[in-house]
Amino acid sequence: MIERIEKVFSEVTGRDDLNFTEKTRLDKNFEFTSLSFIQLICGLEDEFDVDIPNSMVKKIKTVGDIVKFLEKNI
Repeated sequence: MIERIEKVFSEVTGRDDLNFTEKTRLDKNFEFTSLSFIQLICGLEDEFDVDIPNSMVKKIKTVGDIVKFLEKNI
């Protein structure tokens, strides 16, 4: 699952040098603009065929938060 998430991050950020864990914080390790963060969420929704509600989007702080949500909802 992490590999698929990393693929989406790579597509959004344009970086191929990503190497993260579930503890990786989005606010400290990535400089997302509001638009690029929305692109990330949309990319994750497309990749995993899931809808991520706005209430969850506000809670996403780490890659682990994404993993936990996806494990429960796919």
